[in-house]
Amino acid sequence: MTVKQLTTLKEMSLMLAMFFLPFGYDAIFKFIMDITGSFWAADIVFYCVSGSLFILYFLLKRLLNKRVIENK
Repeated sequence: MTVKQLTTLKEMSLMLAMFFLPFGYDAIFKFIMDITGSFWAADIVFYCVSGSLFILYFLLKRLLNKRVIENK
């Protein structure tokens, strides 16, 4: 992947991580809660998705920094 593609993926993962935080977007949270049948299960789903995307963001950020240093 190119640096531009990785940068776009990095930024998208941060935006999606913020989107999946359970302190908003009540309709989606309610939908997941109806599917799982539990508030706590829906909460865990949102935190896991959000946490995974934050981790992806930081890993991509580290990878991009290494590529920029290598290109210099």
